Amino acid sequence: MAKNQITKEEIKKLMEIPGKVRGVVFKTDFEYVKEKLGNEGLTLLKEKIKEWGVSLDYEKIKITEWYPVWLRIISLLVIKEAFSWDDKKIEDLGNCAPKYSFVVATLMRHFLSLEKSIKETPKYWEKHYTVGEIEPGPINEKEKLVVIRLKNFKLHPILCVFFKGYFLRISQYIIKSRKITIEETKCMFKGDPYHEYLVRWK
Repeated sequence: MAKNQITKEEIKKLMEIPGKVRGVVFKTDFEYVKEKLGNEGLTLLKEKIKEWGVSLDYEKIKITEWYPVWLRIISLLVIKEAFSWDDKKIEDLGNCAPKYSFVVATLMRHFLSLEKSIKETPKYWEKHYTVGEIEPGPINEKEKLVVIRLKNFKLHPILCVFFKGYFLRISQYIIKSRKITIEETKCMFKGDPYHEYLVRWK
């Protein structure tokens, strides 16, 4: 297990980030750890959270209620550190997250075409976060590519990795192809005005 690499000062700074997020995001983290590592993994996670001195009890979270968005960042960081996971694991967590979300399940029923689905994503985002907004980028079905832009969401780099996997899964739901790739082509932490994800398929 990795040594504690986050300081109390860093946690305090994260707690200053404004915005809220639905409790369902914590359920996705909890279910992923449980599925991959079982009860032993959940025990290790609880120990790490206690070590950090953060109040986060996954089993008491209510999925439809709003929670501080900084707690969402903490959840991913504590998971990454507790199990010494690399970015690929966090991306996979993001990729698996939609299948645990009732919001996604509900919205997917109405996603009929690619164009309609992309246009609906801003509403979908607002059901999860009070900060940031999705701007549907160009859709080129002939070239088989879609651009997704996430604006005003410079919270923490770990979310860039998480949403790379997350948006890939959403694309896998609505694009009829078994060969779909995603790449973050712009990032606010690299000086760009927004995050941009390029989705391609064959």
